[in-house]
Amino acid sequence: MDELTNSWTADLPTSESHEMLLAVKDQIEKDFGLMGFTYTHDFYPTLESMIPELCNCIETLQSQHHRTWMKVVYRVDLTEKQYRFVKNMGGNTPENMSKAVLLREFQKVYTRKHIA
Repeated sequence: MDELTNSWTADLPTSESHEMLLAVKDQIEKDFGLMGFTYTHDFYPTLESMIPELCNCIETLQSQHHRTWMKVVYRVDLTEKQYRFVKNMGGNTPENMSKAVLLREFQKVYTRKHIA
């Protein structure tokens, strides 16, 4: 499990530019708009530094607002296969979901920037 915890971003491009990190943060806030979620800081130096706040939000959604959580999952565009995989992997589910959401949001931002 530590290997997953420490290397979950290993396959991402290493250029986590300031612009990309801001775009990922903005995308998360947009997709979590149903909950009114916003990060407390204007900038986060790494994707990993975005996890704690996102994890707290996801934990609340999963336990108290399940229907809203499922709408957020749809907006983030996690596939059913991805969702089930993360849900069944063991460990801290909200943290694992946070990582899955961050990776998916990064993919959306990266694709838009490099393909569009």
